[in-house]
Parts: sequence; structure tokens; C-alpha cells
Amino acid sequence: DKSSARKDMKLVLAIVFAALAAVHAQDPAQGWMAYAVGSVPSGTERITRLEMTWTVGANPRHSAAFFSPWFGMDPADNLNLIQPVNPWFGNAWVMYTEYYQWSPTHNSNSDQQSVEAGQNLHGSLVYDSSSDSYTLTQTIVETNVTSSQVVKCQDGKKYTIPYVVYEKVWSCRDYPPDQKVHFRDIIIECDGKDCTKDVTWEAKVEDDNCDMKAVINTDGTIDITWDTSLQSHYDNHTTAELVALNAHGWAKSYALRPVQ
Repeated sequence: DKSSARKDMKLVLAIVFAALAAVHAQDPAQGWMAYAVGSVPSGTERITRLEMTWTVGANPRHSAAFFSPWFGMDPADNLNLIQPVNPWFGNAWVMYTEYYQWSPTHNSNSDQQSVEAGQNLHGSLVYDSSSDSYTLTQTIVETNVTSSQVVKCQDGKKYTIPYVVYEKVWSCRDYPPDQKVHFRDIIIECDGKDCTKDVTWEAKVEDDNCDMKAVINTDGTIDITWDTSLQSHYDNHTTAELVALNAHGWAKSYALRPVQ
């Protein structure tokens, strides 16, 4: 039954978490599929503002799958990720912001809010020099519902690496049927000045799956696309194996939630 299946998943998770932590000790992390990474202009001390807007994808089929499009940024050592996230949790879309610190391991999330397919999300990461911290905010444009938190920079680290990512590996048929997420209205400030057009973006793939691609458009927007009709090398994994494989970062607390 579902309860025993969840207990089996949690047993698998307990076994693999230590191994995952040891092998994947920084970003880009296991489970990042297509992503875009930006290079700021030479001489930049830190990114002081990063904003993007995107439309929540069409509802996928109901399954055990959980995954998320998001944007965010890291300092140069790739150990302190701040990000507005938009996970699909098997039967519904949600949004919130997350901070994930690799060493020592620490994770904090702002309040989770429900969001519907077709609604628009606006995320922002804004630096406050007086407290050496960032305010992470995610807002549903249509309703103004907001989720936010303040994250102190660890040991004075300076954030300089922006990302746009689609994360968590599942069968291709489990992803949204519209097969694209479009990040637009991108605003980047470097040391308090607009540097949006001066940031150079590069498309990359960490875990190849479902022909996921990042597309850097000439109008300054970024797409991530995929093909739900393809076979995946994850098709032969059990649900428990896929949960264990994906249950790190923002998804760890979801995967370990109490059995209902």
C-alpha cells in the first residue's frame, strides 16, 4: 500500500543520503539537468540584484515525481545557493524561496504557497550592504501573494554566479506537457549598477535527460526546453530509487515528510 511504499522510500533515503553528500559537495548538483550560467563583467565584486519572471508550467500527469524550474546564484565557491523555486510535488505546483549551504550543511525555506498552472511568478534576490545579506522574494503576479526570507552571507562571501536551472531527474512523461519554461524580464545589477546586458550566459547540461536544453535568446530571455515523448534512462528505476536519487537540496524535506 501507499504507506508501506513511503516507508520503503524513507529507508532507501536513510541509506543513500550520506553517500550523496560525500559525492556531490557543491553546485552544480546532481539532478541539475539543463541550466544556464552567467559570467559577470570583470572587476565585479558582487551581484546586488537578480530578478526574473516566468509562467508556471502546465500540469503534468499525477505521479510521485517532484522537480522544479528556478533561478538563483552562488558565490565563487558554489557552496551557498539562494533561489526562488517553483516545485511540482506530484499533484500540485508550489512556490517559495530557498537557501542551501553545503558546508556546514544548512537549509532554510520561506513559507510555501500554492500556485496554479498559467500564473506568473516574479522572483528577486536583493543585497543589503548594511547587514551583508540578501532578501529572497517570490511573488505570484496575479494575486500578489509573496514568500520571502533574509539570508546572511556566510563569512562575507560575495555572490557572483547567476543560474537558471531545471532540476530533478524523472521519466520524460512526468514533466509538464508544454515542454518549455521561459524566463523573462531579467534584471541584473552588479555593485549597484545595471549590468543585465553585460552578463554573458552559457548553456550547459549536468544530468542529461529528456533532451533538456537551455536556450539563450537574443532578446535577453532564457528558455529551458524538453521532450516528454522520449525514453529516459530513468524509466527503469523504481519510485523509491528515484525519490532517493532526487531527495537533496530543496526536495529533501518534501521526500522525508511524514507518511500519511
